[in-house]
Amino acid sequence: MDILKTQLDLGLVQPIRILQVSDCHLSGCCEEDSEKAKAKSKKKTAEFLKETGGVTQEQRLKEALDLSAEYDALVFTGDMADSPSRANLELLASMLEGRRYLYTFGNHDYYTYDSDNGNADDREHFLDDFLRFLPCDPTMDSLQVGGVNLVALDDSLAQFSALQLEFLKAEAAKGLPILLYLHLPVYSPTFVPQAYEWWDSSMCVGTPADVLAAHGEIDPKMRAEAETLLMLDYIHEEPLIKAIFASHLHFSDESNVLGKPQFVNKPCYLGSAREILIK
Repeated sequence: MDILKTQLDLGLVQPIRILQVSDCHLSGCCEEDSEKAKAKSKKKTAEFLKETGGVTQEQRLKEALDLSAEYDALVFTGDMADSPSRANLELLASMLEGRRYLYTFGNHDYYTYDSDNGNADDREHFLDDFLRFLPCDPTMDSLQVGGVNLVALDDSLAQFSALQLEFLKAEAAKGLPILLYLHLPVYSPTFVPQAYEWWDSSMCVGTPADVLAAHGEIDPKMRAEAETLLMLDYIHEEPLIKAIFASHLHFSDESNVLGKPQFVNKPCYLGSAREILIK
């Protein structure tokens, strides 16, 4: 696999290594799925195979999981499933069984092939399906490893909640340096031009209103709500938050946002993952 390498110096007694895996986009379906879902599954699978030169998403995930045995922690930052079909969830459950990891929702994790988009109701509907096999809460959870607090927050709807802000404050109260894991990255002008070129969207949290207007982006969920602005202010002000790791764009980016370094992953289905070395 193509391993993106990131090093952070936090003054640890013993270095730790973390593997971040994102955007596998498993696209299988089941016999009981609708004809619409089956057709979309077939189309999406063919598109992914064309993009990868014939390597399946399952094979890419296996490669990443084989590598993960060499690391101190494993974090999934969303869109491991392209849709939450029973086939995809059962495959994830079997491949991840017995492992300790963090997992945060991506927008595709609850986006069904029968619908045109995913929303908060869809996320709530499929949460129990994920909690049947995940060892963590994909909306907000943490994992402490080697004196570092890994915190994952679901921002897959381009917003944060007041409950997530209180959770993050409680995590900061533990007094450990925090690495923050998201699906959507926080706004940075470094990647937004390519995001609009590829996706006709800023594809991030906290895009300024003038940027949205300049690109004619009318999706109401992309305008940061009050709770999201409070979260972004807190991330900026909290010194224990040392870096942000995200995905979603399908290309990599490194920049400073909110006074923190932010690193955006390339997708697992294209054979990429990120190694984070903390010293």
